[in-house]
Amino acid sequence: MLIQYEQGNSLLHRWDPLSKLAVLMCTAVVAMLWDGAFLQTILLAGCIITARWAGGLSLRHLFRGIKLIAVVAIPYFVLTSLTVPGETVWFQWGLIRLTAESVNQAGEMSLRMITLFLSSLAYIVSTDPQELVAEMVRRLRIPYRFAFGISAALTFLPTLEEEGASIRAAQQVRGHRPPKGIAGRLSWWGRFVAAVLLNSLRRVQQTAGAMESKGFGAYPKRTFRKEVVVPFWGPAAAIIAVVLTAWSWWTV
Repeated sequence: MLIQYEQGNSLLHRWDPLSKLAVLMCTAVVAMLWDGAFLQTILLAGCIITARWAGGLSLRHLFRGIKLIAVVAIPYFVLTSLTVPGETVWFQWGLIRLTAESVNQAGEMSLRMITLFLSSLAYIVSTDPQELVAEMVRRLRIPYRFAFGISAALTFLPTLEEEGASIRAAQQVRGHRPPKGIAGRLSWWGRFVAAVLLNSLRRVQQTAGAMESKGFGAYPKRTFRKEVVVPFWGPAAAIIAVVLTAWSWWTV
């Protein structure tokens, strides 16, 4: 599974969920603050290096993540490059006009999308949802109903991915393959998405019934069996990230 927690002993796995979440939010803020494709390339390279060497994600895993978000990033890059006005013309053919400003802005937004997706992917892969829920309830005093909603969302993503893979495998066994042509492919994808959504709604109903039968929400407080170990460098790294983000905010 692409978007799913994986057990490991990497630096990101040993990092406590809340401090890591603070750094993730700082990364998102910096990605929104920095302008230009060059700075976004530096930030993306830092995220890839962190995910690869600090999070233990394989190059194949990272490539699959980039390929997934590229479905949105590449069309956006093309459309923005051809529609945003600019002064420095690189290429012009009839109504098609390519400028340095449009390419820079398109590259900035596309790289920002990839950075936000890969950083979130590294967080999900290296963070145990149970530890995240326990820390949010115990340290942030968040109502456990809301915290468990976040946990359910994190665990539901791999379930949704598994549903899609099962449906596609079942269709291939029956001889159903994506047809050729735009209209045929749109119709095929429409049926595929509808089947995934219907199965997802069925799983949501089953989960809600199971939680209700176990008395979820019957008591104002909830205890947790699992204890989260917070390394001494975790909060320190989060504080440094917040300070650097604030400095970037004021200097941009």
